[in-house]
Amino acid sequence: MQTQWVRPIATIAIALFVVGGLLWVIDPVSGLFVRLVSPVSAQEDLRYAAKPAGWDGPAGSCVVCHNLEEGAPWRVAPSLWGVVGAPKASAKGYGYSFALAQAGGTWTAKELDAYLTNPSKLLPGTSKTISVTDPEERARIVKFLGTLKD
Repeated sequence: MQTQWVRPIATIAIALFVVGGLLWVIDPVSGLFVRLVSPVSAQEDLRYAAKPAGWDGPAGSCVVCHNLEEGAPWRVAPSLWGVVGAPKASAKGYGYSFALAQAGGTWTAKELDAYLTNPSKLLPGTSKTISVTDPEERARIVKFLGTLKD
């Protein structure tokens, strides 16, 4: 009774081994087994199912936490659509740091530049920890953020 199962199981195992082995070859340069069919292009970025809007633009480092599209859902932090000229800490329902919630005023290009330079210097106690040290990059980001409006 047990031998009747051995032959089909062995056949399936051998078939899987052969089919799986067809995807691998020996690389003549390195001598190691490499896949013939790469599951992902080496150029492809795997952090997101689809690259977020603005990923390849001046604010590419911002899209890790912020969305740049009008009406789009938040990521870790509120959307940056319309941020230049907007009141500080104005996204309803977001848990801003006490420092930013109490800051008051609106985001001007000059204040955004200072904030991106050193967030905790402009607003001691802020939860933002990422800074942009290159002044040219900051200028490109602030200029780009100024275009995100109706």
